[in-house]
Amino acid sequence: MLVRRQRRIAAVIAAFNPDEDLLANAAAIRAQVDELIVVDDYSSAPAAAGIFTRLQKVSGVTVLAMNCNSGIAATLNRGIEELQTKRPPDFILTFDQDSLPVAGYVDNALATYERATAGGHRVGFVSAQSFSGHSVPVLGHADGFSDAFDPMQSGFFIPVSTFSAIGKFETGFFIDCVDSEYTARARAAGYRVLIGAGCSVKHRLGARLPAKAFGQPLRFRGNDLSFNYYSPFRMYYIVRNGTTLVRRYWRRNPYWVFRRLTEDAKAQMLRFAFSPDRRNLLTAAWQGLKDSGRGVDGRISNELVTRFHAR
Repeated sequence: MLVRRQRRIAAVIAAFNPDEDLLANAAAIRAQVDELIVVDDYSSAPAAAGIFTRLQKVSGVTVLAMNCNSGIAATLNRGIEELQTKRPPDFILTFDQDSLPVAGYVDNALATYERATAGGHRVGFVSAQSFSGHSVPVLGHADGFSDAFDPMQSGFFIPVSTFSAIGKFETGFFIDCVDSEYTARARAAGYRVLIGAGCSVKHRLGARLPAKAFGQPLRFRGNDLSFNYYSPFRMYYIVRNGTTLVRRYWRRNPYWVFRRLTEDAKAQMLRFAFSPDRRNLLTAAWQGLKDSGRGVDGRISNELVTRFHAR
């Protein structure tokens, strides 16, 4: 049951070809907020229409539809804009469709925010503390609060004053690094990005593949090596947007940029070495690097997608 507060809190879920887990996730989020908006980013799966129809019947839930596939940044922004044209909330949470916050998530995030602001801290937003048992990496600690290093967007607890000060999500990134760019932008504006104590999210992890050599699994310090696999078109966005992040923020936050590059390089080395389609991944990465230098943004072209898969 929703605990009534003096603050009005709403949430936005970005959805694309969801399965029925979205219904349970939306219900859990709706139970903690005053209003929930689910934005369909032009889903094409046959089952999606029925899921959105069922969501429309839930009290306090509004379903909106994008008129073309626009990416997670534009999809979240559409929901945020809708909330601000009605009865504007004090805070807006953003979620992926496959994220399930624990009971009390919103109250815990609000408590962290209010304790920090009462202590004189400028808080851009509060992030989750963990995803499916994996702790969010910490950038540092100060005055009893932990700053998130590079948190995932799902579970961002954002005061509307932050949107007024630094804007909404970067639509040119389309997908990938959208959360990283927002984190960097908030810090560049002098805000802290805090980890919310007790803010845990159950989140569906991406596909992991074992690292193998000559058909045999590789081990490191007694554990099997594995890595998160990404398709070539995702690799394009990761490299293009990640390179743009470096170019945009390395002067203002060199430590954060260098640490992020180091962490990303570790994962990329495994992908390029052991992915079954590593040649396509390398092609996509190189194109993403070049396009960042040219100032290209937005959705990947159909010609590039075809080229990545034709090699």
